[in-house]
Amino acid sequence: MKKFILFLLLFLLTILLLLELFNGTLSDGFVSQSQKTITQDSSKNITAPKLKNGTVEPPAKIKENSDKEIDVNNAVYVSIFPKILNDGEFFKVTLSNNADPLSSIKFLRKSYPIFKDNNGDFSSIIPVALATQEGKYKITVENLEKQKIIYENINEIEILNKERGFDYITLSKETIEYSFSENAVKEDAAIRAETSALFSVGNYWNGAFLMPCEGEISTIFGVGRSYNNQPVSSYHLGLDIAADQYTKINAPAQGIIKLVIESPLRGLMVYIDHGMGVQSSLAHLDSAFVQVGEVVTKGALIGTVGSSGASTGPHLHWEVSVWDTSTDPFVWTTTSLFD
Repeated sequence: MKKFILFLLLFLLTILLLLELFNGTLSDGFVSQSQKTITQDSSKNITAPKLKNGTVEPPAKIKENSDKEIDVNNAVYVSIFPKILNDGEFFKVTLSNNADPLSSIKFLRKSYPIFKDNNGDFSSIIPVALATQEGKYKITVENLEKQKIIYENINEIEILNKERGFDYITLSKETIEYSFSENAVKEDAAIRAETSALFSVGNYWNGAFLMPCEGEISTIFGVGRSYNNQPVSSYHLGLDIAADQYTKINAPAQGIIKLVIESPLRGLMVYIDHGMGVQSSLAHLDSAFVQVGEVVTKGALIGTVGSSGASTGPHLHWEVSVWDTSTDPFVWTTTSLFD
């Protein structure tokens, strides 16, 4: 009986040892396979070729999420200039020349087209409306789903609010009744609407704009305006240059004459299309020497200073709009977007 019990105990111990060995083998096999997989993944070294000067050139293709390749040579590089500006000004977004021509720039819920510029890249001029709230705003590029976008530094601009003051104007009863009547205001709005459809896709100018005539700046862009001691009802959307009657007016930049027209509010006007959504309007003229469709060069004679329309004396009212948004003309004389 004792021998039988001893035999049984030895048999059970043998079974337990065999089970332990079997389980250990399986466990070691599983860990080894896992370690082998990790070793294989960690041993994949991607080396970029070195240039002669010792710097490293990025590989032509990189993997994203292990299964998607991006051709960095096909990436679109985006730059923004300037990145800090005032309300009522403008900035340029430039995309490298391999960008999709159907791309657009989105800013403050609006999309702006891009055009081939004089430098061979794709650019868009973006206006910042007067009284835009101060702060930082994102810029995004649309319709580039198949291309990687690389922003220069950061894809945002900072907008500051500029204090411009107020202007108090006294007009005669006759001027108010004629130039500020309901029909006159509607007529001027219709002219602005007509010019909004006259933009062309070209880029006609280089360098900074010229001041259109000699004289003294009498009213800056963006001041609040009060007529005959009434509450401020509007903002000055251009630059006023006080000058003698018949002073020559010249084209501030290259462009095409899009409109020559007269209205009770702004008098005799000439519109110049500079391309890429940028237009100049020259108002209160005494005479105009150009015709619609005429191509003018920078400094070309356009007309002479007058006091037509709602005017208190001889001066030139010069506006520069970008996609129907008024911008500060003086900034155009100090900023060169295209060399």
